[in-house]
Amino acid sequence: MLLHRENKENRRVVLTIQVEKDAWEKALNDAYEQSKALFKKEDGSLPTRQEMEEKHGDDVFYQDAVNSTFPVALVEAVRQEDISVAGAPELNVLSIGPEGYTFTALIDLYPEVKLGQYKGLSAPRPTAELSDDDVNAAVEEYLQNHLIEEHPEKAAMGDEVVLDFEGFVNGVPFDGGKAEEYPLLLGSGYFIPGFEEQVAGMAAGDERDIAVTFPTQYAPELAGKDAVFHIKVHKITRRCKPTLDDAFAAAQGCADASALRRSIMEQAMHAKQQEAADAYADALIAQVIAGMEVDIPQRMVQCQLDGLMRDLEQQLLNQGATMDAYLDMAGITREDLRKQAEPGARASVEFELAMTEIARLEDIRFTDAELEEKYTQMSALYGMTPDQLKQSLPVERLTHDLRLARARAIVVDSAKPI
Repeated sequence: MLLHRENKENRRVVLTIQVEKDAWEKALNDAYEQSKALFKKEDGSLPTRQEMEEKHGDDVFYQDAVNSTFPVALVEAVRQEDISVAGAPELNVLSIGPEGYTFTALIDLYPEVKLGQYKGLSAPRPTAELSDDDVNAAVEEYLQNHLIEEHPEKAAMGDEVVLDFEGFVNGVPFDGGKAEEYPLLLGSGYFIPGFEEQVAGMAAGDERDIAVTFPTQYAPELAGKDAVFHIKVHKITRRCKPTLDDAFAAAQGCADASALRRSIMEQAMHAKQQEAADAYADALIAQVIAGMEVDIPQRMVQCQLDGLMRDLEQQLLNQGATMDAYLDMAGITREDLRKQAEPGARASVEFELAMTEIARLEDIRFTDAELEEKYTQMSALYGMTPDQLKQSLPVERLTHDLRLARARAIVVDSAKPI
């Protein structure tokens, strides 16, 4: 329930919102159900919600319940007021108890945007051409992306080896020093200095003791100590660049090497054409942004930066790395990284503001049928059901993205290349 709206200076508003008892009680019960297994009793039974609240306090589930209810309440209040939000609102809980809670949201409204010309613009359109170097690079990239596996008799640096190992210091095993069927890329530097080099030269089935010394900058209980690892190699895999011949082409579904080479050239040409089209569009969009008058809220830029940082962190996690390790390797801090990324974040905000205003002026809308068709197309592309996709891409976000894309198309389609 929206209780109050207060308009502030600089296009800011404060909404006072109440989450009432029914929704609050459901959220508290949901929080209990999700966490009760963590508080299993000694006899194996699960505590009741009342038992947990008596033991840990009446507010034991409040934080989880707030986290699950405030986004819905905020979105509903924003819809009710028909306002556009720029960046993440500042939230503050005013009161909370068994009957529900009340919070305020300090919101930066979307800024007023004044556009100049956005139709009938002109820009040079780059030509798409393939040089011999482009072709050779495309073939090389293709071959590198289609490495073939071999299983040599003996391991060499660059091979992946599956091995068992157990480490000993003064003849005594140590914690974390044992694994079975562990995949190790020789030369990755992932293991202690000298370990991987001594695995090189071993054959599948070989066993060996290798001696290493832990670095001085290591876990205190092992730093600087000599150790012996007993290892056994199970499998050796070498990934090699294939030769572009008829046999390899046939494995790729092509008639012969010439046909595969033509296919690679066609893909490279398509990429060049897309690159030229993007450069043309970017030049046009830059003109639109240059002619735009707007005061950009810093909160929008910071929100965009937060998203970029989250995306980078997730990419690193997918690669088996961490943000802290990445920053250490780069020799920078999180604040340094944010400063480096800020111009890109600001450019993204400028694009969004310009395209959103074009979408408003052109009254760009999408029917429910069009949105469902888009979900169906995207779900097939990502191997998901439409309902699964909607969980990660809500209809509001999809609609927003489609409006920006169509606004961009209006700018490009109405322009004239020079």
